[in-house]
Amino acid sequence: MRVSWAIAEGYEFARDGELDTIKNVGPTWGSWKTWRGCKTDNVICHDRAKAQELIGRAFQAVCNFYIPKKYYQDLNRPVRVKLYDGDFEQELNHAEDVISLHLAAAESDIVLLLGYQLGKLDPPADAYEKHKLVNYHGLIRSTMNNNPNVQWVLIDHDGDLDKAYQNMPNLTCDTMDNVLKLLI
Repeated sequence: MRVSWAIAEGYEFARDGELDTIKNVGPTWGSWKTWRGCKTDNVICHDRAKAQELIGRAFQAVCNFYIPKKYYQDLNRPVRVKLYDGDFEQELNHAEDVISLHLAAAESDIVLLLGYQLGKLDPPADAYEKHKLVNYHGLIRSTMNNNPNVQWVLIDHDGDLDKAYQNMPNLTCDTMDNVLKLLI
C-alpha cells in the first residue's frame, strides 16, 4: 500500500515530532510555501518567476522540485528539476495545492490531506475571489473523482464537509492519532 501526504498551503504541525512521524508513513507533497515549515519532500512551484528564483538558489538540491514542463526551456533546462504537464484554464488561488493532489494520486493508493479546508464554503464578498474559490474546490473534487482508486483521507478537519464533498465514496475524514495508529 502506497501512502502519501498532501500538505495545503498554510498548514502547520500541531505537535513536536509530528513531522518526523508522518515522514515514516510516506512522502509529503506540497507547495514551495510549505517547504520551510513542513520540510516537504516533493515541492511544486507553478509560478515561473518564483521557480526561477528558487532554482537560482539551488532549491532542487534539498527536495524533489517540480515545475511546469512549459518553463523548462525558458529556465535553461535546470538539472535535478522534475517536470509536470498541464495547466489551468480557470483562475484560482493555491494552484500548487491542486497540483500536489494530482501528483500524489499518481503514486499513491492513499493520500492523507493535511490543512485542506473542505467545509461549507464561506465565499468572500469580492466576486473575483469567490470565482477563484469555487474553481479551487471544483478542481479538488475533480481530482478526487478522476482518481476513484485512490482513498483520500482528510485529517483533523474542523466541522462538516461541504455538501459537494459529502457523498464522495473515496473521501473520508479521520484524526491524526487514528491514522498514525493504523499506519505505524
